[in-house]
Amino acid sequence: MTGGRTVAVPGSKGGRGRVLRRLEVEDLAILDGLALEFGAGLNVLTGETGAGKSLLLDALQLALGGRGDPGLIAHGRRALRVSALFDVEAAPGVAARLSELGAPPDDGCVLLQREVAREGRGACRINGMLATAGALREIGAHLLTLAGQGEHHRFATGTAQTDYLDAVAAAHGLRAAVAAAHRDYREAADAAGGGADPRERRRRRDLLAFEAREIEDLATDPDEEERLAERRQVLASAQRLLAAAQAGVEGLWEGEGAVRDRLGAVQREVGAAARVDPALREVCALLDQAAAAVDEAGRALRRYGDGLVVDPAAVAAAEERWNRLQQAKRKYGATLADVLAYGRRASEELAAMDAAEGRAAALAAEREARAARLAAACARLHDARVRAAAELGAAVGRELAELGMAGARLGVEVVGRGGEGNGPPTAGSGGAEPPWTERGWDTVQFLWSANSGEPAQSLGRVASGGELARLLLALHALRAEGDDVPTLVFDEVDAGVGGRAAAAVAQRLQMLGLRRQVLCVTHLAVIAAAADRHFVIEKAERGGRTVTSVRTVEGEERTSEVARMLDGGRGATSRRHAEELLRQQQTGPSPGRGRAAP
Repeated sequence: MTGGRTVAVPGSKGGRGRVLRRLEVEDLAILDGLALEFGAGLNVLTGETGAGKSLLLDALQLALGGRGDPGLIAHGRRALRVSALFDVEAAPGVAARLSELGAPPDDGCVLLQREVAREGRGACRINGMLATAGALREIGAHLLTLAGQGEHHRFATGTAQTDYLDAVAAAHGLRAAVAAAHRDYREAADAAGGGADPRERRRRRDLLAFEAREIEDLATDPDEEERLAERRQVLASAQRLLAAAQAGVEGLWEGEGAVRDRLGAVQREVGAAARVDPALREVCALLDQAAAAVDEAGRALRRYGDGLVVDPAAVAAAEERWNRLQQAKRKYGATLADVLAYGRRASEELAAMDAAEGRAAALAAEREARAARLAAACARLHDARVRAAAELGAAVGRELAELGMAGARLGVEVVGRGGEGNGPPTAGSGGAEPPWTERGWDTVQFLWSANSGEPAQSLGRVASGGELARLLLALHALRAEGDDVPTLVFDEVDAGVGGRAAAAVAQRLQMLGLRRQVLCVTHLAVIAAAADRHFVIEKAERGGRTVTSVRTVEGEERTSEVARMLDGGRGATSRRHAEELLRQQQTGPSPGRGRAAP
C-alpha cells in the first residue's frame, strides 16, 4: 500500500508483545490513507459517534478474509485496500502453515492484504503472494479474535456455546475423533442400506421383480411387432381375401370360359399348325409354359383360400397381443428392443440386491462395530464437556464477581440428544438412527441468572445487553488465559455498562493486556483511562469530502479526550475528574491477579 498518515506509539508496559503491528487503510468509506501502528497491552480507540471507529474494525475483518462488500468503497473510488502486519512468533503453528502456503514469514512477520473492487474481482495476498479469502481467514483465526456486537446474538443463539465449551475442555482432539468416527459409521451404514428406509428397499425389490417377470413373460423379440402388424391386417381382411382367392380359382380353372379351357383350345390349334410348320414349335413351348403357370396359380390360390380362416377369435387374440406389446412399450421403452433392455437392467439390479442381501449380515456387523466406536468417541467428548461445564460455571462466577455481578451465575447444561439428563442418546423405535452427528450427541445450553435467587433461564432469552457484554468479556478473558490466539479485539464491550461495573470492565481489560494484545473500541472514559495507548478517531471535512483521521493522545491531549468522554469536557471539574481517573487507572492491575483457565 502507499504510505499514509502513520500513528507511532511508544513501547508497552509489559504484556506479550505487539502481535498486530500495523493496519493500513485506503478508500474504505471515509477512511483514506490511514496507517496505524499498535503496541502491546491494552489499545483503546475512542471518538464521537459516527467518527468511523467501527470502520477500522471492518478494515481489520477484511484483512482477515471477511466478506468483501463493494458498498464499503469510498464514493468515486474504484477499489479499497487494506493490509495488516502481524508478528507470528507468538502464534504457534502459523509459521509452518505459511510455509506450506508458499508464503513463509518475513523477519518473523506476515502481511495480510485485501483489495475489494467496485467492478471485477478483488485480490487477496499473503506476504505478497496471491491467496484466497479462505487462506486469510485460516491464518487470521490463529492471530486474532474479534468480539463484536454481532457476536452477542451469535453467542446467545448459535453453536458458539458448544464451540466455546469444547475450547475450554481442550476437546479439539476429541471433536476430531468424533467427526472421523461419524464418517466411518455413515459409510458402513450406507453400505448396509442404512442410508435408505428398509420399507423403501423392499418396495424397490418387489417392483424390480414384477417388472423383470412381466417382461420375461412377454416372450417377445425385437421383430415381433412388425410381424404382428402384418398378421393383424390379414386377419382383419380375411373375408375379402377369401373371396378374391375363390374368384381367382374360378376364373382360372372352374368357371365358364375359364382361362385354362381357352388356353387349351389355343394349344391344340397351334399344335396342329406346328406339325405343318416347325417354325411354330417355339410358340407351342410358350403356350405350354403359360398353361403350367395357370395351373400353378390356380393351385396356389386354392391352397391360399383353404388356409384362410374367417375367425373372430383369432382377430381378438391378435388385437390382445398387439395391445400387450404397446402397453409394455409405454411402460418400459419406445421400442421392443428398449423393453427387452429394460428387463435386463431390472434383472441385473435385482441380482445385485439379492447379492447385497447375502452380505447383509456382514455389513450389519460392521455397522454395529463402527457404531460402537462412534458411541465411545461421543461418550468421551460428552464426559469432557460435562467436566468442563462444571468448571466453567464456577470460573465464570468468579470473573463476574470481579466485573461487579457477584450475584450472577452461568449454568452450562450438557444434554445427550434423545437421552435422559446427561446420559447418552437412545435409538428411536423401528430401527431409527440414533441422534448423533459429527459434533457428538450433545446439546449445550448456557443458562443465565443475573441475580441471586432468580431461576436460571436460556441465555439468549433473559440476558440484557449490558449483562451479555460483561459475560462475553468474562468468557473471552478465561479463554485468553488458555488460548493460543495472541490478540483480542473488543467492539463496544461496554454496551449497557456504567458506574462500578464499568470500572470492573476496565480493570479486567487491563489484566487481559498483561497476557495478550488487546484492542478495544469504547465510549467509556474509565476504559479509555485504563489503556496503555489511546487512539482518538476524528471526522473532518477536507476539500469538500468528509474524511476520518486517527491520532495518538498523551498528556494534556489525553486528559482532554477523557474529560470529553465524561461529560463533554466542559469546565475544570470534568478535567480534574479526568486527571484523577487517569492517575487511578494508570496504576494498573497487579500481574499476580491472573488465573489459569478452567
